[in-house]
Amino acid sequence: MRHDPLRAAEHEFLRLELDTDDLLRELAPFTDARPDTLLELRELLLSGSLARQVRDSVWRTVIESARVREEWMVAAIGLAMPALRACAARMCVGLDARAAEDVQEEMLAGFIAAVHEVDTSWCRLPWVLRCRASRWGLRARKEALAVPTAVAEPLANGPVPTGNPDLVLEDAVRQGVISKADADLIGRTRLDRVPLTDVARERGTAYWQLAKRRSRAERRLTDAVRSGLVTARLSALSAA
Repeated sequence: MRHDPLRAAEHEFLRLELDTDDLLRELAPFTDARPDTLLELRELLLSGSLARQVRDSVWRTVIESARVREEWMVAAIGLAMPALRACAARMCVGLDARAAEDVQEEMLAGFIAAVHEVDTSWCRLPWVLRCRASRWGLRARKEALAVPTAVAEPLANGPVPTGNPDLVLEDAVRQGVISKADADLIGRTRLDRVPLTDVARERGTAYWQLAKRRSRAERRLTDAVRSGLVTARLSALSAA
């Protein structure tokens, strides 16, 4: 894989230096372990030495922090990385490098969405987050196996006979389905094959935010193409 989104996420996780005092207070009544780093905390959470209720309590604190601070979202992803890696290994079997990258990016976007939306009163929070990431990754896998190009190929299922992806993006902007910035993001990362991490760096935007934004825009675009609202033909005629 020319670009590994999960590896990039792990790299950012290992660079974090966050105040974990709140997490240590959650752990104090239940273990003598005092992890000094987030990596040590991850190892403790995976060790099997903590009761599920304790792990859930730690994850509630992590989720609440991740909803308001970018650094803690990176921490949440890193703490879940072993599970995400295991899911990705299964999801990417038989896919080419580009499709595998898309699956990983969708898994991350699904995980981020779950962090923002999950009911923290639920039990087995890490499992809930992993399941959401897995579902989004599975959807990306199915799309990759069904269609080779994320933007152009949905047109094969719609009413457009000439699926020029650039014109599709133009018409989506014209119809108000996606913004011009979203069209540029999709065009650069899907058609020009610029890694999402590179675009995020150029824009000074967090990778995770950009991945989530692109995923939402692509879902709107796909729905609009399949419904016939967006076509390449309209843009071509308008430009004539």
